[in-house]
Amino acid sequence: MSRRVPKKIAFIGSSSIYGRGDTELGGFVQRFRFRYEPLNPKNLVYALGIFGESVVSLTQRVSAELSVRRPHLIGLYPGYNDICRIGGEAAKNTMALDFFRQAMLELLQASSEIAPSFVMTGIPFDERRTTPYRDSDSYFFRKDAQLYSQVVREVALSEGIPVLDFESLWCALAIMPLLSEDGLHANPVGHQLLCEQTWNFISRNYF
Repeated sequence: MSRRVPKKIAFIGSSSIYGRGDTELGGFVQRFRFRYEPLNPKNLVYALGIFGESVVSLTQRVSAELSVRRPHLIGLYPGYNDICRIGGEAAKNTMALDFFRQAMLELLQASSEIAPSFVMTGIPFDERRTTPYRDSDSYFFRKDAQLYSQVVREVALSEGIPVLDFESLWCALAIMPLLSEDGLHANPVGHQLLCEQTWNFISRNYF
């Protein structure tokens, strides 16, 4: 039996979804859209990204925004906002790991009730520019990112949700040429690579 190719694909999550760091074409989802929508007049790609999105608020948006759009496939990008340490290097993460695990479970379950879903891990970043981030009191550490990304993988596995593991795909790369000046988000070259990796993942699993 052949697969039913999804015509409406919704990507929802944090700032990388709306294209932070891509000053040329608006991000990897927008680049995916430029490639996918011309293939069929019924194809639609939604880029639903919010800067600073947490997993809890993302879950609320999934229920509110995607239930009316009725996509055939959902890509979830939790990002790293929940790992942020505000106030200093020794401050606690915005969301404790145990709470993050439960929040991820609720996110994946809410999304799966609407349409087949997959989840994306965040990309590696340049810790020298994120501790602190943009001369603020916010700190992003790679050790936190790795720990929380592992929770994303574990929860996804428990729910049978496929993972587009950007962290693993990028870990062997020289990431500096792929990052924007803030050290946290991809630049245009990085977003193009994310687009290609997303295209390959969706083609392999859903086309």
